[in-house]
Order: sequence, then structure tokens, then C-alpha cells
Amino acid sequence: MKTNNFLPILGCIIFLLLTSCSPEDDIKNPDFNPLVFSEDFSKGAVDNTILNLEGWSNIAEVGNAKWKTQIHSGNPYAEFSSYQSNDAVNIGWLISPAINMDAVEGATLQFRANQSYVSSGANSLEVFIATDYNGNNLTTANWQPITAKLPTTSSPYFEYVISGEIDLSSYTGKINIAFKVKGSGTNTTLDGSYQVDDIRIYTKQ
Repeated sequence: MKTNNFLPILGCIIFLLLTSCSPEDDIKNPDFNPLVFSEDFSKGAVDNTILNLEGWSNIAEVGNAKWKTQIHSGNPYAEFSSYQSNDAVNIGWLISPAINMDAVEGATLQFRANQSYVSSGANSLEVFIATDYNGNNLTTANWQPITAKLPTTSSPYFEYVISGEIDLSSYTGKINIAFKVKGSGTNTTLDGSYQVDDIRIYTKQ
């Protein structure tokens, strides 16, 4: 006996029309309402060059290594590495432009970070916030550490870790977010790299 194969196909078409034609439609992104600040390092990005973005401070506190723009599979990001710096100690800071928190309620910070070839906790990534950085007073500004989920020595290389939602609701006035990496270009256990991308400050709906 013949069967009607058209009816199941028709049913599937109706189901897709009533629901979604793409699985991506079922994936909900975090609500940004509004987006207060964002940086994905894509503006003017040139692979493997010293990162130079308007408003950002890229400072080699110790040694000569600075944060660079890198691009992988079309995605730009910020990277700090001591590899082949030839410096016994490298400390590099990447500091955001001043972000005005006035009239912002319930602000939240989120970003992504990963590591490659980091084998020692002394080859570290830290994140800070300051309310008194003026663009020149790196060592005298009051940098407060931010508690965030960060890549560790056991994290898979190049696999991004999402920081989690970091509460900034207690801050008013202008703030700066800073990413600080310590490493070494002469000690091979301290010459790993850190990558940072998709920095967002937003208010949740």
C-alpha cells in the first residue's frame, strides 16, 4: 500500500514557520540596556602591531613589551606576551578610556580572556579599576583589584573564559578598567601570552 510522504514534509514546513527557521534564533544573548561602554579591538585593527586605540593607555611599566593587536580567523583582540622580549621582567598595562558612571544604574562589567603557553601563576593576568587615573599617574593611582573568572595554567590554550558579571553599581564619576600582565622574556616558564576581547559595561534589563 502506498503511503503519503507529503504530509510529514508539509507538517515540518508548518512547524518551522510557526517556530524558527534557524537554531540561532533560540539562543538568547545577555540583555544590554543600555550599552554603556564596549570594546572589541576591531577599529583600525592591524595584525601583530602595537595596540594603539584612541583613549586607551598601553604602558610598559617594566621592560619593553606592550600589548598588541592580534587577529585570528578574522577576529581582532588584545594580547600581551613576553615571548622574545629579552627582558628579565615584563609588566604591561592596558587601561581603558575614562568611563562616566554618572546617571548609570546597576552597571555590570563583562569581558573574555584566554591564555596560551602560560605554565606558572607568576605569569599572571590581573584586572583593576580606578577612579583617580588621569592618564599619567599609573603608579600613584588607586588601583583596586576586580574579582573575575580568568584563565589559569590549567585552562586550554586559546579557549576564552567569560569573566562573569561584575557589579559596578557602587561606582559614580569616571572610572578606568585596567588589564595587567606580568611575565619574562628570559625565563621560559614566564613567557606565555594572555588575550582579552569583548569588553562590555552595560545595565541589565
